[in-house]
Amino acid sequence: MDQAERDHIQHELEIAANELLPGWIRRVELLQHDDAPMIEPGQLMPRLVFKDPAGRLQDPHPDPRKVAKAARTFSGAVNPGLNQFRGHLLERWPEIRYIEVMTEDNSGHRTGGNVRFVEDGREAADGEFTHVMVRLKTADLDIVDTLIAAGIANNRAEAIRWALTRIRERPAYEQLREHTRDIDRLKSEF
Repeated sequence: MDQAERDHIQHELEIAANELLPGWIRRVELLQHDDAPMIEPGQLMPRLVFKDPAGRLQDPHPDPRKVAKAARTFSGAVNPGLNQFRGHLLERWPEIRYIEVMTEDNSGHRTGGNVRFVEDGREAADGEFTHVMVRLKTADLDIVDTLIAAGIANNRAEAIRWALTRIRERPAYEQLREHTRDIDRLKSEF
C-alpha cells in the first residue's frame, strides 16, 4: 500500500472517530506491518489516542474515588461510539483486524490502553499470538507430526513455530528480508 492510500485511510478514520467519539479523541494513528508484531503484511491497525479521563479532573493529586468515577464516565461515554467505530472498520476495511485504544495525559504520556480485536471487541492479551490457519498436504503434516513424535514440539502449532524459527536463523532469510525492504523502498518512490 502506498503512502497516499495510507494517508487517505487515516484521514477517513480520523473523521469517523471524531464523529463517533466527539471531544474524546486526541489523535488517530494508522499502523502497518513492522509497527506492531500482531500486524501481518498487508494489514493495518488504527490507534485511537484518547484524552485521559483522569486528566480532566485538573488536580495534580486527584482523589482515587474521583479517578475511578472519571474512568467509569469515560467507559460509558466512549464504549457505544467505539463499538460503532469497530463496526465501521469491519464494513470498510477487511485488512484491519486489530484496533489499539490508548489514553494520554496532557503532557503526552501514555496513561493506559490495550489492543482489541475489531471483530468482537475482545481485548488481546499481552504477547498473544496471531492466529494463522494453515492447510498442509499429507507429506507436510507428516513432517509436523514427526516433530511432535520426536519430542521437539508438543503440538502442531508449536512444531510449525519451531520450523519457522529454524528458517529465521538461516543467513538467506536475512538477505530475503533485506530484499523485501528494498522492494518496499522502491514502491514508495513510485
